[in-house]
Amino acid sequence: MKDYLPLVKQPLPNHVERSFYQAWKRTTKEHGYTGFMAMPRFLYRRMMDHFWQVVSRVVPYSGIRVKLHRWRGVKIGKGVHIGPMVTIDDVYPNFVIIEDGVSLAGQNFILTHNKPLEYHKHISEAYLAPVIIKKNAWIAIGVTILPGVTIGEGAVVASGAVVSKDVPANTLVGGVPAKVIREFEMENGIPIGFKK
Repeated sequence: MKDYLPLVKQPLPNHVERSFYQAWKRTTKEHGYTGFMAMPRFLYRRMMDHFWQVVSRVVPYSGIRVKLHRWRGVKIGKGVHIGPMVTIDDVYPNFVIIEDGVSLAGQNFILTHNKPLEYHKHISEAYLAPVIIKKNAWIAIGVTILPGVTIGEGAVVASGAVVSKDVPANTLVGGVPAKVIREFEMENGIPIGFKK
């Protein structure tokens, strides 16, 4: 798949407004909307994005879920399976790239931005970073993928893991935070078992 994004971590402004109108105006500019109808277009886009996110979580077929996430702006390759109750970032879905043959089991969270509360802004920076899931990766049930992570080709992420760093290709990772558990033994590009 070709790269669609500047694949770098970007800072996000950390603002707190008491007025809905001020927040709406600021976020419209942050998302690149300009012109006469910028604010209504941005609001419509956000509402539709949220609607498709909610529908995609409960619709019974993976193929429909894939189409709904593509409508939201997620870059999704061929032969991808998305299980039920998968949440792909609700603000920046266009910063998620899922390559061919990936399987996402149910109840996964894929996040592309971090925006701490005003109280915590000195502890953690606000930033936006893409998430890339490479070909034939398998994300088991209940996995959380944090911003800026690349899951390597053919990697398997065990149930309940929190992935905060890049995952090497052809490995099994698990835990909180996720760590490499085993590496796959490969033959002709196909995993045949674990390395001893």
